[in-house]
Amino acid sequence: MEVPDSPERSGVPGCLLSGRCTEAEGRFAANREGVVRRGPGRRCAMRERFQGAIVGLAVGDALGFPVEFIGAEEIRRRHGPQGITDFVAPRSHPRGSYTDDTQMSLAVAAALIRHGNDQPEQVLGGIAGELLAWAQSPENDRAPGSTTMSACRRLQAGRSWRESGVEESKGCGSTIRTAPIGLCCGADRARLLAIAGQSSLITHGHPCAVAGAVANALAVALALADTPPEGFLPQLVEATQSISPEFVAKLGQVPEALSMAPEGAFDVLGDAWVAEEAMACALYCFIRSPGDYRSTVLTAANASGDSDSIACIAGGISGAYNGLAAIPEAWRTGVENAKLLVETGTGLWEACGRPA
Repeated sequence: MEVPDSPERSGVPGCLLSGRCTEAEGRFAANREGVVRRGPGRRCAMRERFQGAIVGLAVGDALGFPVEFIGAEEIRRRHGPQGITDFVAPRSHPRGSYTDDTQMSLAVAAALIRHGNDQPEQVLGGIAGELLAWAQSPENDRAPGSTTMSACRRLQAGRSWRESGVEESKGCGSTIRTAPIGLCCGADRARLLAIAGQSSLITHGHPCAVAGAVANALAVALALADTPPEGFLPQLVEATQSISPEFVAKLGQVPEALSMAPEGAFDVLGDAWVAEEAMACALYCFIRSPGDYRSTVLTAANASGDSDSIACIAGGISGAYNGLAAIPEAWRTGVENAKLLVETGTGLWEACGRPA
């Protein structure tokens, strides 16, 4: 599928092309090098929020890594009544290690730093190239999803990124990696929706997966734009309703879940192995404690199922909303490749966040 010049040439749902400039989006565009007030007396530079998003997603991922696949009750049995409260060494890796979720997010970020202001065709080709390079690297030792690896083998065999994805897969592998797109394209809604949605097609072609990729990127952009937490769901529903009614139906369960404690909420929202559940769970974690990064990611990391993916998505949104300083220092410095993460956030801000 070509990246379209106009709706007439596109097979992409119209909502990927017809972004509207909201009040929140306008605030982001006007403040890209400015300062955002966050709570009484606290000020947060936009550069710090780019850094916070990248560090935030990696820290969340690292917190959830050791307990992925484990039920909430078993997490508490192993780690105490509060469950995971700090980094724990996951299997054969040191404490603070993150998963393929962060590795793929960094691959997308690298493509955006290089191609962020290019035409969507070049951006998407760059993302596909970076994902293939990651898949072939020795660092790809964190048990990535089979759908992603199948798609990367197709890329390696010479298939176009438009044809490499697995059409029937709605796993969350394309959802978790789009936070950098939200950072880079936050001031241009139509560009964000087009690039995020079509980036899913590289690996995951199911409408739920496409909607998940859009929703994560847009949620990060809304966080940068200082959108009130209650404003997230309506805008995410509007952006994804023509892509996947199934995805939107799951988002529709989040308000009910917000009236519940986490264990009951996750029973409603699911184990997050598929895109719509991962995004709904992450939004629940963020919206219930929008100003508290620590609470957001610990709620996510202690969920049953795909804990690291929930915490990765929620951590990226919360990091963009609250900034780098809101992440506990021990986590900022103890996460794998801590310096690289900050540098990546800075690189995205320099490439995409400053006015031309």
